[in-house]
Amino acid sequence: MIRCISHAPNERPDKVVGTITMQPNHSMSWKALGYFLMFMMTISFSIALAFTAMGYWVVLPFTALEMAVLSYCLWLCLRRSSLQEVLSLTPETITLEVGIRHPQKTYTWQRFFTKIQVQPAFHPWYRKKVSLVHKGTELEIGRFLNADEQDELLDSLRRLIRQADAAQITDTRSASDRAE
Repeated sequence: MIRCISHAPNERPDKVVGTITMQPNHSMSWKALGYFLMFMMTISFSIALAFTAMGYWVVLPFTALEMAVLSYCLWLCLRRSSLQEVLSLTPETITLEVGIRHPQKTYTWQRFFTKIQVQPAFHPWYRKKVSLVHKGTELEIGRFLNADEQDELLDSLRRLIRQADAAQITDTRSASDRAE
């Protein structure tokens, strides 16, 4: 999922021209995960308790282990789908914040030395690779996006870069007007 928000050049005090927020598709919410796990545990432990009542007590620990592994795997999957990348452009910088709930890694680069690199897919089944390259350091963005969302990302980046260029020209003109 991609959300692109563009701002007027002097709308924000930090001079951010626009932000692009990228998230993987969410197949299940945290609340739905809780309901699903309660349903599965109710059924599994009901069966295990029935077998325990018949004298097959060995079933109960394995049911607990099975539910623990299922819970952990689903939690891990949902946590990974909660990852978010926020790309912010100003006339001078590009900032990428990556994290779950809050930014865990932040990359800030000068726009002049940063380029967007698109590597085409090797085969139609694969997706292309969109990266930010800054002085030889390459960082892939939106690796969880599908092909249509990657095209939308590239269109949004082009539009925001044009706006940032226009804001930079406007800032340069207003600075030269103040100097005179």
